[in-house]
Amino acid sequence: MKNMNFQVNLQGVIDLLSNHLYSDPGVFVRELLQNGVDAVTARKRLGHVFEESVKVELFPASSTLSFSDNGCGLTEAEIEQFLARIGSSTKREDQDAADDFIGQFGVGLLACFVVSAEIVLITRSALDGDPLEWRGKPDGTYTIKKLKRQVPVGTTVYLQAKPDYEEFFEYYRVSELLEKYGAYLPTPILLREDKYERRINDAVQPWKLSKPKAMEYIEQSTFSKPLDIIPLHSAIGGVTGIAHVLPYAVSLQDEKKHRVYLKNMLLSDKMSNILPAWAFFVNGIINTENLRPTASREAFQENDLFFAVRDELGACIKQYLIELSERDPELFQRIVLIHRASIKTMAVEDEELYALFIRHLTFETSYGDMKMAQILEERTTLAVTASVDEFRQVSRVAKAQELMVVNGGYVHDMDLIRRLPAVAENVTVSILDSLTFAERFEQLDAEDKRAAQPLLEHSDRLLERFNCRSLVRWFEPADIPVLYNTNQEANFFRLVEESEKETNPLFGEVVRVVKNDMYEQPYARLCFNYNNPMVRKAAQTRDSALRKASIELFYTQALLLGNHPMSADELRMMNDSLLQFMNKGLDGETEASR
Repeated sequence: MKNMNFQVNLQGVIDLLSNHLYSDPGVFVRELLQNGVDAVTARKRLGHVFEESVKVELFPASSTLSFSDNGCGLTEAEIEQFLARIGSSTKREDQDAADDFIGQFGVGLLACFVVSAEIVLITRSALDGDPLEWRGKPDGTYTIKKLKRQVPVGTTVYLQAKPDYEEFFEYYRVSELLEKYGAYLPTPILLREDKYERRINDAVQPWKLSKPKAMEYIEQSTFSKPLDIIPLHSAIGGVTGIAHVLPYAVSLQDEKKHRVYLKNMLLSDKMSNILPAWAFFVNGIINTENLRPTASREAFQENDLFFAVRDELGACIKQYLIELSERDPELFQRIVLIHRASIKTMAVEDEELYALFIRHLTFETSYGDMKMAQILEERTTLAVTASVDEFRQVSRVAKAQELMVVNGGYVHDMDLIRRLPAVAENVTVSILDSLTFAERFEQLDAEDKRAAQPLLEHSDRLLERFNCRSLVRWFEPADIPVLYNTNQEANFFRLVEESEKETNPLFGEVVRVVKNDMYEQPYARLCFNYNNPMVRKAAQTRDSALRKASIELFYTQALLLGNHPMSADELRMMNDSLLQFMNKGLDGETEASR
């Protein structure tokens, strides 16, 4: 058996880097910065005393730039090992150990081929005094030669722009990229063009700022003042950072844009997964010493260490919220108010967040909008409706009966309310059945029952085709003549019947099968309020036509007040009954004037 080696198409690898691995051609600046800073770190480990720096110089006339560092430099053997072999690195021997180096993969220098047709590298090792020149091309060829002239210890990389990439060799763009990636590196970074030179990185890292200074920094960089600053720490990840609480509501589906640094070098300014998904209301600025980057160095390897660090950072945010709720309840409530929709979504999934937030969330009740803390102070028994429509049907009447009903029809509210006994042991929660709600009301005495019986019988005959049955009770408030109650099952049956009338014969047969499969036909309820004078008059009238019009008008008015959809038949009924009352009133006025 003959051993064979893979043949690597370097140009194909460079295309892969350009189109798939790196998100921006300008990443070559980060790769060169990383190499320079790592070289300085390596030389300091040798015990050398020197004034460390990384210098970038631009030559506009030829669209050329140079990256120079006074780090450890390379010997000829190291050039062969690290520049001529893709995947090699001075740090590969122990990638999982903590170190002072930023880079992990030897493919970094290849990013330069994305913007330049040739890489020229001049180097002199701190251990071997021979200056060397390495020239590499995208086709995989390279040359190494010793230079006769002396050069300082360190490495200089020269690049000349390929067509269409000249932008990345202009002062404003290079300056922008250096500031983006290297603003907080400890090694001084100098940018020079002609005779003008300035230092790029003289700012204090945001995670080392005091809270007032951090608030000011965030406001200047994001043009919005954060609600607060949360310190972040992770011992196992070597993480220090801050999370700023957003002053505006965000959707859970919005892209998270946490800014993450690896040993003070920017890794990504739009990392989404370094903080838990439930921490949607903050943006983080984080620096880590120990997490391992991916090959592109734009994300972290999602290993056990990564997930443990994320959990630690999440614990920091939760602990901050717990302390804030006690230390500054007004600010805590502002956060809840701004982010309430997303907080409800996450509280459903997370028990700790549920326990933290539930008492501060606001719900719609039969007594108006109330915080759950206030609700629990006043009541130990709660009824919750399954839909907004059901709540609207009963809320006003429930208040008159001194019954606390909570609207569970909004997204997640039902789940949040039903879980209350888990955090409040003395509380009981029941789901309100709106069809049986009227049974809570006071029944009529025998005499009133006899007087109301013709009204009930007439109403049941009229409303049978609308799957509605009637009853009479005495309840408050008196100005509500009737209460129409339905539920999802009754609404579904009503929808099925409407569809059966309007669809083609084939689909109509399918609808009939669905309807007939229901165990029992559900009926809506129309409860007449005998406490209302108009209802009593309608019950006492001997005029059958007038009683019919009254029932029809009561029924359709109840539908309108409850925001229920009305069929064409119901709309005609409403119009006919209104016209009948108008005619009767106008006819009476005409007779009176004679």
